[in-house]
Amino acid sequence: MTKTFNTAALALAATLLPLSAANSAEPRSADVGYADLDLSSAAGKAILDRRIESAIEAVCGKMAGKPTFDGGVRECQQETRIAAMKSRDLAIAAYGKRLASKDRKIRLVAR
Repeated sequence: MTKTFNTAALALAATLLPLSAANSAEPRSADVGYADLDLSSAAGKAILDRRIESAIEAVCGKMAGKPTFDGGVRECQQETRIAAMKSRDLAIAAYGKRLASKDRKIRLVAR
C-alpha cells in the first residue's frame, strides 16, 4: 500500500514540475510608489530604499538572513537591485519637477 502511495505521489510531482518551471519563467513585477515622499530629505530616501528592498523580496523571494542554496534568488535580487537603484537615482534627480502623482513610482521586474 505504501509503495503504491509513494509511486502515485511521485507521478503527481512529476506532472506538476513542468508547470512550476513554466510559471517561474514568467516575469514578476512590483511597483514602488513614492508620490508621498520628500525625496530631498534623508528620511524620504530611506523610506524609498526600504520600499525597494521589500519589493525586491516580493518579486525574487526572501533569503531570510541566512545563506540560501537557491542561487536564483540571490541572482534575481542582485540584478533587480541594480536596476532599481538606477531608477531610484533618476527619481531623486527628477524630484521637484512636475510629475503627475501616478508617474511617481518605480517598476521592478524580475525575469
